[in-house]
Amino acid sequence: MAGEQPQSTLLSKALASMRRAFWFVFFFSFAVNVLSLLMPIYSMQVFDRVFTTKSYNTLIGLTAVVLVGYAFYGALYAVRAGIVARVVEWLERTVSPDLLTVSITQAAQTGAPMAGQHQRDLMSVKNFIASATPTLMDIPWSLIFVLVIYMINPVLGFISVIGILIMAATALINEYATRKALMRATEKNIESSLNADMIGRHSEAIQAMGMGKSVVTRWTKQNEHGLALQDTAQQRSAIILGISRSIRNLLQVAVIGVGAILALNNGISTGGMIACSILTARALAPFESTIMLWKQFVQARDAYNRLHFLLARIDPNQGDTALPAPKGLLSVENLFYSPGKGVNILRGISFKLEPGESLGIIGPSAAGKSTLAKAMVGIFAPTHGNVRLDGADVYRWEREDFGKYVGYLPQQVELFLGSIKQNIARMKDEYDDQHVIESAKLAGVHELILQLPNGYDTHYVPGNTVLSPGQKQRIGLARALFGSPRFVVLDEPNSNLDGEGERALMMALTHLKATGVTTVVVAHRPSILASVDKVLMMRAGLIEAMGAREEVMKRFTSAGNKQLQTAGGAV
Repeated sequence: MAGEQPQSTLLSKALASMRRAFWFVFFFSFAVNVLSLLMPIYSMQVFDRVFTTKSYNTLIGLTAVVLVGYAFYGALYAVRAGIVARVVEWLERTVSPDLLTVSITQAAQTGAPMAGQHQRDLMSVKNFIASATPTLMDIPWSLIFVLVIYMINPVLGFISVIGILIMAATALINEYATRKALMRATEKNIESSLNADMIGRHSEAIQAMGMGKSVVTRWTKQNEHGLALQDTAQQRSAIILGISRSIRNLLQVAVIGVGAILALNNGISTGGMIACSILTARALAPFESTIMLWKQFVQARDAYNRLHFLLARIDPNQGDTALPAPKGLLSVENLFYSPGKGVNILRGISFKLEPGESLGIIGPSAAGKSTLAKAMVGIFAPTHGNVRLDGADVYRWEREDFGKYVGYLPQQVELFLGSIKQNIARMKDEYDDQHVIESAKLAGVHELILQLPNGYDTHYVPGNTVLSPGQKQRIGLARALFGSPRFVVLDEPNSNLDGEGERALMMALTHLKATGVTTVVVAHRPSILASVDKVLMMRAGLIEAMGAREEVMKRFTSAGNKQLQTAGGAV
């Protein structure tokens, strides 16, 4: 159902587990607010006792008590701030790893990298907790100040209560006036940020084809929409904040004015009047701060909702059981996949590969080849059907354990921040250098790596130009072959390779076949399929043909010649 709240997630559970810490903050806030009474009490005693008795000893005694009290006030305030800081730090350490894990899964399934935005959302939640918690914890203890005012004089206590109600109503008006505009502004700002990231990733094409001015102009127009909405919300909030400050000042004037009338009629002392003025300002301060924090609150609330729904997407059916090492028996059973409401990308795909068999997948663009490759390595859950390796559903196989036996080379190869050696070793903390070198030699990239400035220890930074796309693809192949996998899927592994690289790829495929590794190769160019046992031809998400390589390739070649002849006749 639209609008239905998901079940508890890691984020909601983490926030719930923070309640104990918040109770400590709450009671420290009580102590801090009680000690805040020192100034009005001190002022009242000075005006009512010191001035009337002209006693220096009384003044010295009162001042000494206040100094000691404020020393405790500073210590308790620091402890409260420290607790909040530790809680926020704990929240990030608890949620960030799982959030990044879900972001990786989402990006793999949708092709839209959102990890940066998700971390910014978590930052919004953290910043709000850090800045707003002390203020929100002070609100309940405002009743202390109201009670003291009422004890000094009920009339002034009534005025302070009216002031608190007006400030609370102002906060609600601020919510009503700015909520929709801030929500839409946040959505537009997220779109603008993602678009800027995309522009950065495609900077080469933009520079080469002189698209910079057009792209920047288009981005600026998109960004202006978000800025206009944000400006609308800020203007409304500024007006309401200005009104709230005027109301607060008027209430203080009312307290002093009414207090003066009461003092003239002996209804209150001069010191009591001054104390009530200070207490009124202290009682109203948290409510005014709440209005100032409202924009941050709305942003944090929206960020929390986005993270809550994202983390709710963790599939509880994805297994966490480590299974025995597979032999390589692959079974695809009536596989359907649709990323949403619409046409199925895969429609009833079924085939089987015995351990050690190799399969080439060919077909036109948008045939579903890469989607099938992703399904075979368990990147997403099929809409219907299963992919099994030695009888186990690959999607439900615990991912780290599954990765020990599987090698995968995606169509778009990118390396990670770290050394070339670490990238080949799949960023593991512990690995054997000899296994890294063996994988590199198997991929035919060992000599190439030795020619880099620091060989295997060359540090790679994403986005730099130290490595060409072909070199990254060959290192990506070494990464796929690391650890002696029993099942290897290569998606267009020769798309960026030169002749030398393609020869190294052919040698790697021959080695995989000789060692009994079940291998699947997705290819646009049939030249790399010379060593495969079977070929599967796809079109529009369906299997058009599958069988022995010679038989299917002959049919594929015949179909291609026929199309060429038809096209030639038409010309």
